[in-house]
Amino acid sequence: MNADAVRERAADLPTEPGVYQFRAGEATLYVGKAVDLRDRVRSYADPRSGRIRGMVGRADRIEFAVTDTETQALLLEANLIKRLRPRYNVRLKDDKSYPLVAITDHPVPRIEVTRDPEEGAVAYGPFTDKRRVDTVVKLSLIHISDGA
Repeated sequence: MNADAVRERAADLPTEPGVYQFRAGEATLYVGKAVDLRDRVRSYADPRSGRIRGMVGRADRIEFAVTDTETQALLLEANLIKRLRPRYNVRLKDDKSYPLVAITDHPVPRIEVTRDPEEGAVAYGPFTDKRRVDTVVKLSLIHISDGA
């Protein structure tokens, strides 16, 4: 696809959250998520890296799915990447899932950051930045233990 074709396709997309796929024939080249599908796809008309420029040039179409929330888009993106293993997705190909904050179902519940919560735990997330989640949980536990 050239820049004009990307802009033309982007103009047809909704301004809602969702997931988009750059496709070439039957192959999925790249899966991405967006808060605003139109704006995000339009950004590929002028890619800053040669790698992305090459991916856009190989694509023959862009497909999309609208989601109700950004969180749903995040989960759908992760699931599609794991299932389709697109060539240009490198960040999520390692089979890591996003971290969650879980409160365990124990007599004395624990708050923990995990990618695989125990059965019965109440989980919040997913989150994209594990270090930030670790920091927030640690600071929250300090605040709670100080009696606040």
